[in-house]
Formats: sequence, C-alpha cells, structure tokens
Amino acid sequence: MPDSEPSALAKILASVADRMLADFKASGIAKHRGSKGTVREAQLLSNFLRKYLPRTVVAEHSGEVISTDGQVSGQCDILIMDPDTPPFWDEEDYRIVPNECLYGVIEVKSFLDSEELRSACTNIARLKSFPKTAYHWDKIGRTRWAYGKSWQYVPTVGLIFAYDGLNLETLGETLKEASEGQPPELRVDSIWVLNKGFINWSSPTNAIIDVSPEPGAGIVAFDATPQEMLMPLVAHLNSHFTTAWMSALKITDYMPNDTWGRCIKAWPPSPQIARPDRDSE
Repeated sequence: MPDSEPSALAKILASVADRMLADFKASGIAKHRGSKGTVREAQLLSNFLRKYLPRTVVAEHSGEVISTDGQVSGQCDILIMDPDTPPFWDEEDYRIVPNECLYGVIEVKSFLDSEELRSACTNIARLKSFPKTAYHWDKIGRTRWAYGKSWQYVPTVGLIFAYDGLNLETLGETLKEASEGQPPELRVDSIWVLNKGFINWSSPTNAIIDVSPEPGAGIVAFDATPQEMLMPLVAHLNSHFTTAWMSALKITDYMPNDTWGRCIKAWPPSPQIARPDRDSE
C-alpha cells in the first residue's frame, strides 16, 4: 500500500524545518558562545513560534519574571505571555514581567546533554513554583485542570527546545531522574530536539501521550526527523495555549508598601444631592 500524501501543513512545516536547520548551521559562524545562543533563540522565535503559536498568546525573546513575594527568575530564553501583559521593564530585547501573566517558558539549547537538561529542569521547576495571586478574580469562576488538579489560573508550562543533543534514551533517563520526587506541576512538560525527536509524558492509566505530566505519569521518547518533529510540536503548543485565559492583573499587589507621596490637603466631599423618588412622579 503506497504511503499517503503528506498534508499541506506537513509540507509547510517541512520547509520551515529546513530553514531552521540552515539558520542553525549559519549561526555557527558566530565565535562567542553567548552570541550563538542569542541568535538561535531569536531564530526559533522568528522562524517558528511567532508563526505557529495560537494568537491567544504572545512570545518574546529574553526576560525575567517576578512575583508578588519578591522572587525574581534568572534570564529566560523565551517567554510566552498573555497579550495584555504590562511589562514592568521593556528595553530593546529584554523585559521584566509579572508572573501572573506568564503562560509558559522555553529554554533553548544548541546541544542538549544531561548536564544542560538537569540545569534546565531546576530552572523551570523554580519558575513554576512562583505564586500567582495578583488578580482581580474572574467572577465566572473559570478553572484549569492540569497536573492532576484544578487551578484558578493557567499554571506555567515549561518546555525545552534544542537544535541537537544526546540520544533520546539518555535524555529520557536524565529527565526521569531529575523529576523523581517532584510534584507534577514543577516538572518539565516536554523536550524537543530538532535533530533527534521529542520526549513527552504518558498517561498512567492507558499510556496515551499527555500534554503535561499527571501523577504517576510515564515518559515516552519518539525518534523523528526535523521535518516530522514540528508537526507534534505545533499540536503540543496548540493544546497548551489555545485555551489560555487570565483574570485581570491586580497590579497594586506589586506595590503593597510603596510610598505614593504625602497628602498636603484634603477637601471634604460635596453634600449628596437627594434624587427624586421616581415612583412618586
């Protein structure tokens, strides 16, 4: 039986993968490691994320995240945020944003080895632990089911994207070790290696791929060409972010003890003018 014809989207994403690989190779000309990393993060953003992320979110390159209890993240490679996020600092290609507005973070690696993976797991777990409390809570009472529990907000998703890396069996074993003893909501949600394939979590009940780890979840690795890998990545991003929502940010929670100035005079309010009783008219 002949192979079925690839879908139009598959053909488009195959050409995107070719472009990403070509740009990755070209960026190797940069001699400084930091410069290479910055270029490759920007390439992922421009070639792929800004084109294929749902329009319910925005992706930005490089920044920090802060929370109401004073925690500050390290530098994040790519931030996925609510479109209405007010930047507390936005200068050229760097920003500081409130944690409540953050939907996801992506750590980008040129080559993913076990040491880089452990470090990324630690960074993502710390960021995921930041509190999200500064909201004018939605009266509708929406909730989000993820990681085996219900949330009043969209919990932060943590992904790792690499252009190349160790074999998937080694990376999967490292992810398993790094995740032991962690609550599901603090774990890395998925790993994507353009030249190798991808690693996801599987359901503890039927072994079907889950978009995020549930309690007791397994780990599954898929070998894939670059042209094949972008298809499940698009589906994965769509599953996470198409239905993303946020109650309005309560920005005053970020300034609880700050001085707003000194009152020098106050004028009493005007007397209330009695309104006529409409029923008597």
